[in-house]
Amino acid sequence: MDDPLYLLSTRRGDTLDRLRDATWIAGCERCRGHLLSLCADAGFEPKIGYTSEDMVVMQALVAAGLGVTTSPGLALRAHRIKGIEATELPGAGQHVYAATYGDSPDPPATTALLTALAGAASTVSGKPTTHGQ
Repeated sequence: MDDPLYLLSTRRGDTLDRLRDATWIAGCERCRGHLLSLCADAGFEPKIGYTSEDMVVMQALVAAGLGVTTSPGLALRAHRIKGIEATELPGAGQHVYAATYGDSPDPPATTALLTALAGAASTVSGKPTTHGQ
């Protein structure tokens, strides 16, 4: 399943270029690496003012006007604070997949889990909505 990446700010239509001088909020080590690569590809190094591994905290910092960040679409679907604008960053998403180990056939529990994941993934469509709307 493809999971797009979004730029989170308080203004509609913000772009990476427009936010090059903003204070940035970095996530976990892996997410921070993606943020640094994304900004480097856009021609700048982000000024990271805050770091949190909690997406809800990161959104709260954005909503308070303390910085901007990026977020996977799945995280936004799980929770989104009012007042945050999410702008999709084309080509910057990730592909989410499940892999199993061992000989076929998979154990019944693994098969059930994979079936449930595929069913849930097929229902994910469109853009994440604002929390409460």
